[in-house]
Amino acid sequence: MGTWSAEVFGNDTSCEIKEYFYEQYNRGSEVTQIVSELQEKFTFSLNNTDDRNNVLFALSYCLWETKSLEDSLLEQVAQIIESGSDFTVCEQLGANAHFINQRKKYLHTFIAKISVPKSIAKKRVKPPTQVESDYHNGSCLTFQYPSGLYGGIIIIDSAFYRNRGSMRIAFTDIEQHSEPDYNDFLASRLTNFSWEGVWGEANKYAAFEGKTARISTYPLSYDHAKERVSYFEYNDMFFTIVGELPKYTQCLLATVGIGVHYNLAYPEFAISMKKTLLYWKQNEDLYSKKVPKETITKLNNLLVLNK
Repeated sequence: MGTWSAEVFGNDTSCEIKEYFYEQYNRGSEVTQIVSELQEKFTFSLNNTDDRNNVLFALSYCLWETKSLEDSLLEQVAQIIESGSDFTVCEQLGANAHFINQRKKYLHTFIAKISVPKSIAKKRVKPPTQVESDYHNGSCLTFQYPSGLYGGIIIIDSAFYRNRGSMRIAFTDIEQHSEPDYNDFLASRLTNFSWEGVWGEANKYAAFEGKTARISTYPLSYDHAKERVSYFEYNDMFFTIVGELPKYTQCLLATVGIGVHYNLAYPEFAISMKKTLLYWKQNEDLYSKKVPKETITKLNNLLVLNK
């Protein structure tokens, strides 16, 4: 489990609970069925004192929003907060005094909120229909800087709909005179990451020794239906797709600043990006490696100039 804030949804597990709950809820699944699936899916966390509260807090919130929260779960959550046992867990995991104080504030507000039943259940939202595209998770894209050198980026996450869409890209260390091919991507490594310890449900995806890395990505998007056609036309003109990494999977962790952080320690990632994982292992003490600002600026300038 990765944690980035003291809020109820400031950790991986709670976010995953909420995401899965509403994916199934909006598809029409019965709440009782969703709860049963979550209990099975997060068995490890529910049996782990370090992560159990994150499951219960997130689940109770989703059930409250859908007017399905039973008194037994509400009482259980209230007892955890009022007894201070959650704060003890945080302290045992290394949280400082500032984090604990923030956690107390958020949890007291949280329990007060869900203790008052909602008047109307959250409406089910029909998932939007995706638009077909040549750009997929794992697609390897090349582009050329004004200097003549070629760069390489990988699509970490993508979703395209009629009225909106985006792809989030991560930079590789490719910067060469000849246009990169798929083998160049397999030999490259991703940049812009920071180390993080993980536990609970997320520990089974740790890269090694309970550690994983987060990679920052950058969005390229459109926000209106009238922009969609030109968006893809422009991408086709600016980027060349030279391959797609096999079984490229990722886990959304948190939105931070200009990028979205993804956990890239899955086995499939280790297979397709061996150089990155090896580099991370060899530089365990390296807290963060950033994509140079001038690199981001170059790409952004190119995108603007070529529109």
